[in-house]
Amino acid sequence: MDEAFKAFKYVPYSSLTHTARLKASRGEEEFVVNAHGGLTAKGLDRREEKAISLSDWLGASKTAEDRIRTHHGETRALAFAAHHRIVTDLARLHNWAIALEYDIQQRELVALSPSHDLSTLDQQALTLIVTRHIIQAAQNQSSGSSHSGLKRSAADAAPSTPRKQPRLCFRCGFPGHFPDNCRAESTSAGRPTAPLATGTKSKNTLVGPNNKFYCFNWAKDSSCSFGNSCNNIHACSLCRDASHGARACKTRI
Repeated sequence: MDEAFKAFKYVPYSSLTHTARLKASRGEEEFVVNAHGGLTAKGLDRREEKAISLSDWLGASKTAEDRIRTHHGETRALAFAAHHRIVTDLARLHNWAIALEYDIQQRELVALSPSHDLSTLDQQALTLIVTRHIIQAAQNQSSGSSHSGLKRSAADAAPSTPRKQPRLCFRCGFPGHFPDNCRAESTSAGRPTAPLATGTKSKNTLVGPNNKFYCFNWAKDSSCSFGNSCNNIHACSLCRDASHGARACKTRI
């Protein structure tokens, strides 16, 4: 394992957990036969890396920083530490599956190209990952609905209470958080994120052109009961199009 760090190879953090290290110290199942008939160090087996828990990952990340500092110096270790903070922020703002996929992708990139800067948020990579998860969730929901629909009885045909729309950040366009917790630098449409207003009743108020505020009703419903008399901006805070609000925005980079 230490040789992998020394060679700056990709190391799955699942091999750095307390359980994995305990097995390694006991010499338990250190090697497995690979597809080519040779032996592969089980410590670098990637089959369990997407099953790692956040708590185990946090411990493994500290071990990785220590090994990188030993073999590659303080600057490289600080870059990984910054990356690890980004990943924990993503876990809080989105979910652990998205954060873990981002972590794996960025560490793979820096292993292939050491000049890759993983110390700052790769917004484009995150956008693609989040979009993929949203599409997959929608497909799973659609599939589940179609199967359950076959089993519905006549009584199920009665109108049901409308589902609450999922939480969506009108600042970046991604789900799982509100604008006041948003750390994104660009929106799902590839535009710079709108700054948060200060000194307003709502901590989620967004500032648009000419220091006017984006209308919340417009962002939510693409309509506003005040019409042209509204003092706020009737436009999308994600792509800036005036034909719809942020929730209805379909623009993706």
